[in-house]
Amino acid sequence: MGNNDITLLSVQKIHKPNIEEVIPELLNGDMQKSALRFVAYLRENKMKPAWTLHNAWKAVYKGKPFYYIRLGWGFGKERVNNNINEKWEVTPYLNHITEYEETIINEGWQNIIWDNLRRCKACVYGCSPGIDKIILGKELKGLCGGFLGGRFPVMVENPDEARINIIKKLLELEKNTRKEKR
Repeated sequence: MGNNDITLLSVQKIHKPNIEEVIPELLNGDMQKSALRFVAYLRENKMKPAWTLHNAWKAVYKGKPFYYIRLGWGFGKERVNNNINEKWEVTPYLNHITEYEETIINEGWQNIIWDNLRRCKACVYGCSPGIDKIILGKELKGLCGGFLGGRFPVMVENPDEARINIIKKLLELEKNTRKEKR
C-alpha cells in the first residue's frame, strides 16, 4: 500500500472517490460485479452515492438519509490470513416502512428485514441490552435503539443478487412514499 492507495482515509479525504473506484480494490469476483451493478442501478435511478466517510457512501433524498453503503467496514484492505477481507454492507433507510408494510408482507420480503436488523451489543449508543419493537407484525427483541432514531436498523451484509433486487424494490417504495409526503 502506498500513498496513492484509494482505500486509505488520507487519500479519500482529498479525492472523495466515487464508489466505483474503490469497489475493485476491496471486492473480487461475483461480489464485485454485484456491487458495481447495484451502484450503476442507483445512479441510473437518480439515487447517486456520495462519499461520506472512510470507504462509505450515502445518498440523501428529501433532506433525509436514504441509504448507506460501506466497503470493508471502513478499514480498507483488512488482511485475514493474507487475503483481503471482502465485505460490503447496504443500509436502506426505511423511514416510512409502515406505509408499505403490506406490500413487503405480500411479496414475502419481511425476512430480509427481520434477518438483517441491527441487534444491540455493547454499543456506543448506551441502549444495551437493546429495545423490543414490533416490525412487520413480529415482535423483535434486543434491537439497537441508537439506530432507531431517524433510520431503520436494517444492515444487509454481502447481499447476493436476490437480496439486492429486494433492496432496490424497498428503496423504490421508500422513495415513492417520500415523494408523496411533499
